Amino acid sequence: MQLLILRLIALTCTSFLIAMLTGCPSSGSGNSTVINGVVSSGGGSTPVAIGGATVTIYQIQSGTPSVVTQATSDSAGNFSVKVPSNSANTSSNPITYYAVASKSPSIQLMASLGTGPLSAVRINELTTVASAYAFAQLFRDDYSVAGSALPLSIAAGMAENLVSAESGSASKVIQTSPNGYETNTWSALGTLANVLAGCTQGLANACTNLFALTPSTSGITPTNTLQAIVNIALNPAVNVSGIYNLGSVVISYTPALTANQGPNSSAPLQKLDAWTMAVKVNNTGSSTYPFGGPANVAFDTKGYAWINNNVIQGTPNSANCLVVLKPNGLPANGASNTPSSPITGGGILGSGFGIAIDKLGFIWSGSFGWGNNVPTSGAVAKLSSVGVPISSDAGYTAGLLRVQGTAVDQSNNIWMASYGNNAVVVYPNQTTNPVSYVDSNTEPFGIAITTDGYAWVTYTGSDTVSKLRYSNGGISKLFTVTLPSGSNPKGVAVDSLGNAWVAAGSTSTVYAINSSGAIVGTYTGQGINGPWGISLDAKGNVWVANFGTASPSARYSIVQLCGATSNCPTGLAMGSAITPSTGYTLPSAGSQVLLNSGQPLYGTGSPPSYLPLMRLTSVNTDMAGNVWAANNWKPSAFNDVNPNDANPGGDGMVIFVGVAAPTKAPSLGPAQAP
Repeated sequence: MQLLILRLIALTCTSFLIAMLTGCPSSGSGNSTVINGVVSSGGGSTPVAIGGATVTIYQIQSGTPSVVTQATSDSAGNFSVKVPSNSANTSSNPITYYAVASKSPSIQLMASLGTGPLSAVRINELTTVASAYAFAQLFRDDYSVAGSALPLSIAAGMAENLVSAESGSASKVIQTSPNGYETNTWSALGTLANVLAGCTQGLANACTNLFALTPSTSGITPTNTLQAIVNIALNPAVNVSGIYNLGSVVISYTPALTANQGPNSSAPLQKLDAWTMAVKVNNTGSSTYPFGGPANVAFDTKGYAWINNNVIQGTPNSANCLVVLKPNGLPANGASNTPSSPITGGGILGSGFGIAIDKLGFIWSGSFGWGNNVPTSGAVAKLSSVGVPISSDAGYTAGLLRVQGTAVDQSNNIWMASYGNNAVVVYPNQTTNPVSYVDSNTEPFGIAITTDGYAWVTYTGSDTVSKLRYSNGGISKLFTVTLPSGSNPKGVAVDSLGNAWVAAGSTSTVYAINSSGAIVGTYTGQGINGPWGISLDAKGNVWVANFGTASPSARYSIVQLCGATSNCPTGLAMGSAITPSTGYTLPSAGSQVLLNSGQPLYGTGSPPSYLPLMRLTSVNTDMAGNVWAANNWKPSAFNDVNPNDANPGGDGMVIFVGVAAPTKAPSLGPAQAP
């Protein structure tokens, strides 16, 4: 009778096959949701059913997970469970659900069920890979998931970005531009799923070989497939070749990485450097206001990303909009008292490096101006938490000329690097009565706030870094640190010990300066290449955005350095790279990079680009440990030598999934855990 009912239900589904594999979505039964699921191995039209698996449904809102219900899959891999509704599950404080299927001590598979939960799911190796990466930073030592509501829901959204838990196949996001074969993520997902499938399907020595190559950061050998893939997600640069080789034993999922895309590839733009998973996003919410040179990011209390956007794509002119993306990278749509992207007004014009969110939730974005729209006076735009302009159409201009770095201190004073008039300007406690500081240092650029309210400021024109303090209505300087001539420092970040980390782009160097002004670290190589933006995650480790060189064949990357807080892998000292010698890159899978409009990156008739990760100006960590990198500038050297080039601005954001310590938002002072 049950089989007959399933067949009847299938007739109402769009696809008979999909219905039999995953079940049709259920609207729930009374005060519960019925989850119809399948446990299987392999993709395509003939996956291998896993019968006799114990399926456990977990829920977690804050703290540690609790078991909701259990079931055992039948001989066809099917199971059905009922999840009671929970009145505590709200949009502002969501409950995240996930499923773990255990077939044996060696075989554990996982699927994220979102915050609904989903009413149909296929639990397989692909969903396991997606869940392991998305929740990587939220797994505890016993491989259970722990955390608070918002980071957990962000992780669930990122898992769905990688793989559809309902179908058990790569998501539409991953299968289509700006991902698809423009990046290697779809194929890398398939290879890692194949790596797990060898063990799941019982090939001789497959589990033993997998576990031997995937120890935890503390050197503990995993005992099941879920532990193994979590360890890969947390240590993506370890045993890259050995893990890749395991993926050729069983080909249950396609696409998968080819030899030309593996770690031994001779194709520089396709070579695998690490087992990172990245999602590129480039939809602003409006074709009228496309991405054009995203510059820097600030995350609000809901996890939304507020992104400064430099130029009008395809022109040399200033853009007059900010982009706001949901935590999963989709454009904000205004639902439930949230912003609607893109946002205009309030003086937004050629937004540069400066964006910050103050203690009351207001957004401050500095306007630098660009190309033919260079403003005659600088401005900062002030917006409400839903993007309504507070400042006038001209913005706030008092004391300002071409604003770059922007930061908020613990007293809610707004600090701005007024690059055009060589001034550091403070708007005390949100007022617009400027307090300015000017000395012999020139072209202030980056600003970072210490735990005790001091501000570190980089000066690109004078190759200096100063430590300033606002008090009693004035700005005073504690000291200036002089860097080697030509350093051109830009981004700066401060750790919990008071050290300032400075990106010196022209010399491809990162400096660490202690709270007294002594340079305690000078770091080069290790993938550091024209660093621009720099940030810290909640463990105090340092992330570097490489603007790089103008070589058209160079791949761009982000680099993670060991910080000063002793939260590094065993054997690494302060300033040592945690990332491989290339940094974390995003290889191509062979298709040229397209804009959101569908046009090639450089326009129709121009040479194609195969660099989905471009010249970066910022790198920032969200509350689930995803690192967002801003594709500010197109790769070609032509953009550097031709000031009238009509197409300089890079395209979109690249989100590296689960690679950093989750970091509280918005940020006031050094990074903290959420």
